[in-house]
Amino acid sequence: MLKSLTVSNFRVFKDPVTINFSKVRDYKFNQMCIKNNLINKAILYGRNATGKSNLGYALLDIRTMVLPISTPLGDESGFLHANAAEAAAVFEYSFIINGHEIQYRYEKTSFREIKFERLMLDNVELYHFDFERQQGDFTAFLHYDELKHLNISDEWDNETSILRYILANAKLKELMILKEWSSFVEGMAMLRPLDGGMRFQGPKIFSHGITKSIIEKKQVHELVRFLSEMEVDIPLKDDLKPDGESGLYFDFQRPLDFVKNASSGTKALTAMFAMLSNLDRITFLYIDEMDANLHFSLAEKIVNTLKSQENCQLIISTHNTDLMSNRIMRPDCYFILTPEYVVSCANATARELREGHNLEKLYQSGEFDEAVST
Repeated sequence: MLKSLTVSNFRVFKDPVTINFSKVRDYKFNQMCIKNNLINKAILYGRNATGKSNLGYALLDIRTMVLPISTPLGDESGFLHANAAEAAAVFEYSFIINGHEIQYRYEKTSFREIKFERLMLDNVELYHFDFERQQGDFTAFLHYDELKHLNISDEWDNETSILRYILANAKLKELMILKEWSSFVEGMAMLRPLDGGMRFQGPKIFSHGITKSIIEKKQVHELVRFLSEMEVDIPLKDDLKPDGESGLYFDFQRPLDFVKNASSGTKALTAMFAMLSNLDRITFLYIDEMDANLHFSLAEKIVNTLKSQENCQLIISTHNTDLMSNRIMRPDCYFILTPEYVVSCANATARELREGHNLEKLYQSGEFDEAVST
């Protein structure tokens, strides 16, 4: 699981901003939101332009260091903070994987170009490397037979991380924890609004598109049932398009192409259904503006459905304060984001928050505007 991320000089975040999932309080309610003493389910609030989408991009940037990803999550031209003097964005992640802590820091001057990289396992450095100076320390490799043969003495490509090289060229046994960690990173995903629907970025679950994936898995009837549970009653069927490809249609007397005619909300729910059907392949999910295209009455249903998925660490960003309730989560699982800090409601006030408190009213009254402890 992800324990924390600190990011700086990246998009809207000029100075270091940390989101920490290890600051768990001793609340006795909604304990399903906590796993292995880390926050496993969280909801993020922030004013417009405070960086909710950018935080999602930062959380998933680590995938570019593990996988050969060519397409950035957001606009590549805005990778670095426009007013920062530093020439690189800095990412510092901490993960807890099977009882081990992995700390991974890297700096990048652009989406693709790496400036510096360091990996630590249980507070012991495995390596560090400066890509500009072509200098590093790999003496710890001598302690592992599976790493001794690796050759990193030649001039190194600054678009290929040392980590990716290790994962591709070492038969890891003693350091199998790195494989397990990389599997977690590969399973990290983001779902965000785009062009009236939702865009999924993460593991290759929908290689042919969301609707085609639903058709191939023969899930059209399940989709209809899910939409009905979400108060959207529409008939659907799969059929052949004029080009011979399978397509999803509204099952009316004159069938209508689903993708071309579905509302933004229906497309968003369809993406949510497809994602829920594949959560066994997703380890960490950031849903940006989850209810941007949804009626407020559906939001709690969606959150409760997602909350029940124990094996997927989840963060949802939203403006819907109806969801800020101890009935749904707990004060240490609601985060407030500004360009300067991220803090949970539990740490954003000197007040001792209890189950009976109305978090929504406290938030709207400004109770959490001044962070006490970030």
